[in-house]
Amino acid sequence: MDAVRPDEPTREIVELTGRQRLVVVRQPDGDVVRFLSPSGAVTLSVSLTEDGPVLRFEGASLVLQAAGSLAIEAEKLQLHGRAGVSLSTDGDLTLQATGDLHSEARIQNVTATLGDVNVRANDDVKLSGERVRVNC
Repeated sequence: MDAVRPDEPTREIVELTGRQRLVVVRQPDGDVVRFLSPSGAVTLSVSLTEDGPVLRFEGASLVLQAAGSLAIEAEKLQLHGRAGVSLSTDGDLTLQATGDLHSEARIQNVTATLGDVNVRANDDVKLSGERVRVNC
């Protein structure tokens, strides 16, 4: 039997409920734990690197659900939706930045369904447009 070279990955496979599998791949640059569906598709992988773990969820959809609070904190947070992004709440929504807030879109709509739209500035309020229409 040939000896395993230290620079070659080794695999351990554990059969799970519902014909799913857990695969552990040990590599010189870090270990990877993968959960495979019955078809062999990767549903979750955890790469253990010297910088820390990297989680990847793969599949048609993903739901994170908590009965209480859910907090995400990072040096920098990026969210990208290829077809869209939606934020909704049954309560109040607060957007707050210590720095500047930039908003850009093809068209922007602001609607208050019940009540006023309030704009407040410590300094000037500037409106710039080809035409500025009021009460149209």
